Amino acid sequence: MTTSNSKALESIYDNRFMDDYLGAKMSSDAVTAVVELIANAWDAGAKTVKITWPMEQDHPFAIIDDGHGLTEQEFQTRWRTLSYDRTKNQGAWAEIPEDNSITGKRAAYGRNGKGRYSAFCFGDGEYYVETRKGEDHFCYQVKQTQGKSPLLFSKQELPSKSMLFHPAHGTAVFTQRSKHVGITLDRIKSEIGLRFLTDPDFKVFINNQAVDFSDIDEGRTTSLSFMFKGQPVTIRVINTEKSDRTAQQHGVAWHVNHRLVGNCDWDGLRNDSILDGRTNAAKRFTFIVIADAISDAVKADWSGFNINDDVLEFYDGAKQTILDFIIELSKERRAETSKQLLEENRQKLSVVSATGVSRWKEFVDKVQVECPNLKDEELHSVAKILANLEASTSKYSLVHQLSECTPKDLDDLSDILRDWNIKSAKAVLDEIQTRLKLIKDIRDKVHNMSTLEVQELQPLFGKGLWIFGPEFESIEYTSNVGMTKVLQDLFGIDTTGSLNRPDFVVLPDASIGLYGCYDFDEHGAEIGVRKAVIVELKRPGIDLGSDEKQQCWKYVKELYQKGAILRSGQVECYLLGETIEPQEGSPLKERDDTVIIRPLVYDTVLKRAETRMLNLHKKIENAPFLANNPEITEFLEKNTIASHEQLSLAELENA
Repeated sequence: MTTSNSKALESIYDNRFMDDYLGAKMSSDAVTAVVELIANAWDAGAKTVKITWPMEQDHPFAIIDDGHGLTEQEFQTRWRTLSYDRTKNQGAWAEIPEDNSITGKRAAYGRNGKGRYSAFCFGDGEYYVETRKGEDHFCYQVKQTQGKSPLLFSKQELPSKSMLFHPAHGTAVFTQRSKHVGITLDRIKSEIGLRFLTDPDFKVFINNQAVDFSDIDEGRTTSLSFMFKGQPVTIRVINTEKSDRTAQQHGVAWHVNHRLVGNCDWDGLRNDSILDGRTNAAKRFTFIVIADAISDAVKADWSGFNINDDVLEFYDGAKQTILDFIIELSKERRAETSKQLLEENRQKLSVVSATGVSRWKEFVDKVQVECPNLKDEELHSVAKILANLEASTSKYSLVHQLSECTPKDLDDLSDILRDWNIKSAKAVLDEIQTRLKLIKDIRDKVHNMSTLEVQELQPLFGKGLWIFGPEFESIEYTSNVGMTKVLQDLFGIDTTGSLNRPDFVVLPDASIGLYGCYDFDEHGAEIGVRKAVIVELKRPGIDLGSDEKQQCWKYVKELYQKGAILRSGQVECYLLGETIEPQEGSPLKERDDTVIIRPLVYDTVLKRAETRMLNLHKKIENAPFLANNPEITEFLEKNTIASHEQLSLAELENA
């Protein structure tokens, strides 16, 4: 295609563009708009912000700060650029003027450069910016337009009397006449107080009145206390009820002599975290601890405390008081969560005794209280695993899942699970012995030429499909039945299959296994099997070769043809025998490697399983929650396991 010589056409902006760009909240909600503008002053390193709030229609609006201000070049670059990337161009921290004497660093709010345009919420399509930085002192009108550009920037003469109160730096954003905002002075003071009272170095005035704690609506603040060295310590609690971009102000603020020590965050003083910042509570609450009692421990730069015994005692008291408050406040939510978890696990718990269900409920309630940093998805995962533990007769699988799937703070759960795990550990250790004996029985059979495949090998493997790996701990399977039975019973497909008879067709349980078994549509309904595993056993004396691989491939093709497995589904076939023909040890791969048929020698599989059992035995013996427990010690003394040959780590990885 050739390019014509005609002039390229530019886009045309409608006067609604800025409203769409900013979003309804920033362009029309006065609370959101003023919070954005205050946040910009914070990012500019301001110590003081003065706001003129319009009490009636056509009254002026202004927000003035003593931040670093802008040179004209900086204004051209930053203010005129839509979607200005503040983090990329200025970094994640606020630039603070030296004479503002603010201690510590300030994390910046700004990300996408939209906040500066929220002044349109107050002006009728226009607002003004007066700013000073060093020798640069100027004023611009910012006006919404339509056509080739959504904004027009016009330099103005400086007002006869500057709106700035700092002689060297600062910025004023103002309108000459405001729109009717419909927000009372009391309410806007409350909303600002909820978000910007964590740092005493940052002061906000509205119509010459300083915003303080008394301005916050009743019910949005409360006071807590704890005893330290025989004296009460006050903690002010601020509940914003919802999160906005000032959520980084949430956390624990340590005030000493009306100054902030360190940052307002959820970081603890013991290399811990008071609360996970991702939780709902963390996004709502701010706790201001009046820490005058440990003023001697404040670092010279006010970046934190010098840790000593008194500081740690004070910290532990404050932390526990905060957590107790959150626990009590979340009582109703915990009850609702427990109800939801019970419904999610109803099917598994339906086969559990009343005592077992009660024990499970007790655990769910207790872990919510004692592990408040546990994320919702982690709690759901742990509840599911322990429901399986109560329901399962195979204790090993579930302890294995517990070790694999619980959150990073599993150590916090160890005390809760101690009694439960002592009982379960005995069952696990006993199960390991049983399994090691089964491995020995299978090994004896596979080396006996008289062993019958169907009558002898299949029953043993039917008891021990876990031999193939931990993903087979809880599975459905058919044992030596025709494909019709496989399709009907296993896959739920009402159809007639061939007389092909795979020894086992197994489906990993998606809820606790390592594989997802089913795919689901957007409504949560099953739409087909995503992964299946076929196991084919050969009696001693039969070498595994191409003919045996092709036999497995026949089974797989039928599963696809009958719609038992999704077209995108995967199948793994384990083909087991005493020996493998030369040059036939490699897997057979079909359907773009979505089907893999693996020939394996019995000895390799059994040694791998045996090593896994012995390693698990050692792991349980050395588990922190079982260490030095007399019950476990006595049990191990009475139930010693026989010596078995273990694979080395390298052998295990290559097996």
